[in-house]
Amino acid sequence: MNYFQRLQKAIMLDISFYEEVEKDKKFTDQAMMTVALVSVVQGLMIAGFAPIALVQGILGSLLRFIIWAFFIAFVGTRILPEPETESNTGELIRTLGFAYAPGLLVVFKIFPIISYLVDPIVVVLQLAAMTIAVRQALDFNSTVRAVGVCIVAFILMIIALTLFIGSTWFFLGIAENAIAPTAPLMET
Repeated sequence: MNYFQRLQKAIMLDISFYEEVEKDKKFTDQAMMTVALVSVVQGLMIAGFAPIALVQGILGSLLRFIIWAFFIAFVGTRILPEPETESNTGELIRTLGFAYAPGLLVVFKIFPIISYLVDPIVVVLQLAAMTIAVRQALDFNSTVRAVGVCIVAFILMIIALTLFIGSTWFFLGIAENAIAPTAPLMET
């Protein structure tokens, strides 16, 4: 099976594929390549070919993935684990990386007739893929618990990002309002 067939299985929410990805370390590079590919495609769809906006979009998408994986790991293994929960960072990175694959479908926004449907479909597919990825990587028996982990991790991520952005704006505000001295502070 080649990489594009794996992407198709990820987008089609093939549970056995996610189980295979969880167990096989050789898929780590392809999972990260999937995150990068989705980031580039989404960046192009949002920013076009504006280089700075494209780089910001790509870096933002990669950063969100890393933060998301961290919060999923924390919530799934520390807050809401099942007795059988056994996972490691590699398993989560692999399954969550391929769960990003439905993001590639944003390319269908180029068709004006269906463009308004693309974002909601992509969001639903990505949430479903994330739920499957979490369930498989954390060895959950319950899909409801996997959904709960995703919801709690999402809330924690929003809080963390809000605090980060708020503190950034606070310090930027201080820096912007600082007045550069026009005269020496002490005369000699």
